[in-house]
Amino acid sequence: MGFQQGLSGLNISAKSLDVISHNVANANTSGFKASQSVFADVFSSTLGANPYMQVGSGGSLPAVRQNFNQGGVTNTGNALDMAINGDGFFMVKRPVNGDEQKFYTRAGEFQLDKDGNVTTASGYQVLGYPGSSGAGDPVGLTVPFDAGKPKATPDVAVQVNLDANEDVKDPAQFDAEDPETYNFSTTVQSYDSLGIPHTLSLYYVKTSEADATWDVFWSMEGHAASNPPLQITDALDFNASGLLEGTSGTLETPVVGSSRALLNIDLGGALDNSAFMGTETAPATYDNQISLTLSPTQFSLPSSVSTVSQGGYPPGELAAVSVTREGRLQARYTNGDVKDVGTIAVASFRNPNGLISMGDSLWSATLESGEGVAGNPGSGTRGLIQGGAIEDSNVDLTAELVQMIIQQRAYQANAQSIRTQDQILQTVINLR
Repeated sequence: MGFQQGLSGLNISAKSLDVISHNVANANTSGFKASQSVFADVFSSTLGANPYMQVGSGGSLPAVRQNFNQGGVTNTGNALDMAINGDGFFMVKRPVNGDEQKFYTRAGEFQLDKDGNVTTASGYQVLGYPGSSGAGDPVGLTVPFDAGKPKATPDVAVQVNLDANEDVKDPAQFDAEDPETYNFSTTVQSYDSLGIPHTLSLYYVKTSEADATWDVFWSMEGHAASNPPLQITDALDFNASGLLEGTSGTLETPVVGSSRALLNIDLGGALDNSAFMGTETAPATYDNQISLTLSPTQFSLPSSVSTVSQGGYPPGELAAVSVTREGRLQARYTNGDVKDVGTIAVASFRNPNGLISMGDSLWSATLESGEGVAGNPGSGTRGLIQGGAIEDSNVDLTAELVQMIIQQRAYQANAQSIRTQDQILQTVINLR
């Protein structure tokens, strides 16, 4: 009788409804991948059976296959949220010391824990490559809260125009306190090893009209050696076009005809910070000499500074974290410092359908899937990272509801098949 066929139909319809219900329940789960029931028919194999007289034994559900197609991407505004545009999986590990078992996820709702570790909402630590090299074995990524330490100014660059119409002055009469003894001055704020700001002042004195030469003096606030200001060159020499032609003295041009002049200002030794921090505070130092780069011109325009830049900064605190398309995790500090904390690792699989679901939007590798091959986002077939966004579930609710109706009807039909077989059997039993 056909009870076996009807019963198998009930079983696979019930299992398929379980799959559909699981999909519908996770329609709003970030990074979720919908599953699909794979059906197969069942035939009893008999040696020498007549191929024209085979009657099937029902149906089976040999596999539940996941659909790893890309889900939609929703912007969240959370800087640590990430979505992979394309193939691949984020790599995470258990938050237990010594446990290096790796898991894989498409849910990029990441956050920082109390120690600065980049983790999932469930506490799994996100793996990547330290720094910006993207090389080596993936390790847990940590954003240092204390990395906003100060940096002593290593270099200063000044682009300035010196008015060709200025009067010549005697450099021997120069006095930083008397503006009448120099033609123009500029200041640059620099920082010592403690992050305390010190003002570097540059004074320009026109010494010759015919030769178009200028002397430059410098002084550093809190630096005893520069009090009074020190002369750093015998001359800046300009040609008839108003461009720097050469230098003499301690200031040097790196290349003949270059528009730049270089000088290493020796700030070795301690700086007097008593005016800033009190006399009981240990003095700070500049780690290196300051490399001063002047880019001067002499045109018939009022003396002015075009650009000023310097490479130091004061201490700062962690202000924000962001991620680039290439997966570089960057920490930004209140002092303007930006550090590449690491590069997010993305793993690819030859057979992602061989992954086994572990819950918490995680998968684990199996023999069927093979080990995940880690790499940088955008390399090979791996997708790029979209920061401040998450990947939505790829469940199509309309299709799932239609499949639900189909499986409901199939279940009812199989139940009716069993009822019909029962009625036939009852008729046979009642024969007298």
